Amino acid sequence: MLILAINPISGRGYARRKAKKASQHFSSLGIHTIEVEGNSLLDFRARFSAELRNESVTGVIALGGDGFIHEIIQHLVSRNLPLGVIPCGTGNDFARSLGIYQLSFEKQLDVIGKPITKSIDLGLVGKSWFAAILSSGFDALVNERANLMTWPKGRMKYNIAMIEKLIALKPHPYRIRLDQSEIHVEATLVTVANGASYGGGMKVCPEASLDDGLFDVMVLGKVSRIELLKVFPKVYRGTHVGHPAVTFYRCSEIEIDGFGSSFADGEPVSRLPLTATCVSGALKVWAA
Repeated sequence: MLILAINPISGRGYARRKAKKASQHFSSLGIHTIEVEGNSLLDFRARFSAELRNESVTGVIALGGDGFIHEIIQHLVSRNLPLGVIPCGTGNDFARSLGIYQLSFEKQLDVIGKPITKSIDLGLVGKSWFAAILSSGFDALVNERANLMTWPKGRMKYNIAMIEKLIALKPHPYRIRLDQSEIHVEATLVTVANGASYGGGMKVCPEASLDDGLFDVMVLGKVSRIELLKVFPKVYRGTHVGHPAVTFYRCSEIEIDGFGSSFADGEPVSRLPLTATCVSGALKVWAA
């Protein structure tokens, strides 16, 4: 049996409609499914945890975005259940890394219906897992501000939050341990990547791989407001590689000590300092 996990805050019931079609598809293949939603995230969490105790569950299909995936993986790792993703969020960067986002809905279902899964890495901070990106610095401050805003909704609130934080832009000193080496830098942001992109396709670490046992780390050094505005559009294409203020590293474990908080998969994770570990083969997934 497959659990269709539906994001309870998906706009206008988009995930719910996709789930109905997915259920019909798997039923035609003789695969039983059960839909789990809830009236709120807390309600969903309780219902989802209850269904996972059913020994007949063979996998979970998440219908939502990166934040919802972040919630789902907290429950799956210890149970060794495979995850399929039908992207229904704003960014959908984890689905991009799986090669799912680019497919039609019908082909997404074909991939998930196959018996073959692959093992991928996850990041671990304390007891919290993350699938795609952990960030600290400017973009974490933007996330933090946007989460406090009740209006407007969607991407617009992130745009407004970015303008606010851009006005107050200030680099901060960081101590970063990368496995056995340590650096001290003045940085605008520090990004720890398991997958290649965040923010809806921004290729922040274009060489990152979900199954190499390593994080790709990007450090953006001290830049002016104007220079930051120049760099950010390049990140969507991955052409920020080679910029003099951008440095890349690879490691299996990273410790970040400095200013502010961190966000993983767009969700708040920890104040600094923190230690993140890349756990090889932590999760089984259906991937294209």
